[in-house]
Amino acid sequence: MQKSLNFSLLLICIILSLSLVIAAGSSSGGSSSSNSPPRANNSQGTNYSGATKTTCETASTPKERVLCRFKNKVIAQNEKYSVVEEACRGHNRTEECKQLYTRSASCYKESNAISKKRCLLNKSGINLNQGGTFRASPNDVKRNYVVLLLYDLQERIENLEEKGSISSEEGASLVTKIIEIKKLILENAPRSNIVPKIQEFKQEYRKIIQEETQ
Repeated sequence: MQKSLNFSLLLICIILSLSLVIAAGSSSGGSSSSNSPPRANNSQGTNYSGATKTTCETASTPKERVLCRFKNKVIAQNEKYSVVEEACRGHNRTEECKQLYTRSASCYKESNAISKKRCLLNKSGINLNQGGTFRASPNDVKRNYVVLLLYDLQERIENLEEKGSISSEEGASLVTKIIEIKKLILENAPRSNIVPKIQEFKQEYRKIIQEETQ
C-alpha cells in the first residue's frame, strides 16, 4: 500500500533550509507572479547556439526548454504568460495544476514571510480562518502546498543564475530536477519514487554551491 505524504515534511525542511525568495521567475514557463500579459516587445532572443529564436517551446525536453529560457531572457519573459508551466504538463492534473499557479499569484507579491506562508496555505486549500491545519488536510491539499513551496525554491535557483552565482547550465539542471519532483507529487507518485529525486537534487545543489564558493 502506498504511503501517505509524510515525505512532504521532508520536502518542506529542505525548502526552508535553502531560504525562500519572494520573486517569481520564468525558466519553467507559466509564472504565477502576475496574470497580466507581457508588454509588446519586438526583440528576439539569441539562443545558446548563436541562432536567433522567438520561442523555446520547440526544444524537445524540459531541460532544453529551461536552458533556452535562461539563455534568452526576452523569450522567457514573453513565454511565462503564454505557455503551460513545465510541472503541469504530461499528466492528468494539468488543469488543476494551472489553476493552482493562477490562484496563488498574489502570494508571491507578499513581502512579509508570515503573510506569504498563510497565503500559500490558503491557496493550497487550507482555510486557516476555520482552524484548518496542514497535518489534518487531505492529501491533495498537502500536495498543492508542497508544489507551491517547491516553486519558491525554483525561484531561488533562478535568482542565483540571474546574479551569475551559478551558470545557466547548472541552473537549468537544478530547475529541471525540481520540475521532476513537482510532477511526481502532482501525479501522486509513491514515496519510493520521490525521495531519490529529492536526494539527487540535494546532492547536486550542494556540489554546485560548494564549487561556486571555493
